[in-house]
Amino acid sequence: MSVIELQRKISKLSPGERRSVGKYVTYVTRRNSPARQRLLARIDGEMSAGKKYSQAEVDAMLARNPSKS
Repeated sequence: MSVIELQRKISKLSPGERRSVGKYVTYVTRRNSPARQRLLARIDGEMSAGKKYSQAEVDAMLARNPSKS
């Protein structure tokens, strides 16, 4: 499917459906961003080098920084 075909289909969606498509595109863009890939590579390297956290440490971090969802 081409971009033009996608645009035509999206233009026929309801406003709520278009918002959902927009949110999905934003999610995919962030998930695939080079900055996120670098962050994940850094974290993976740290973990491979032995930097790990206990469940208690993770729980404390989550308590300090609650999820926004």
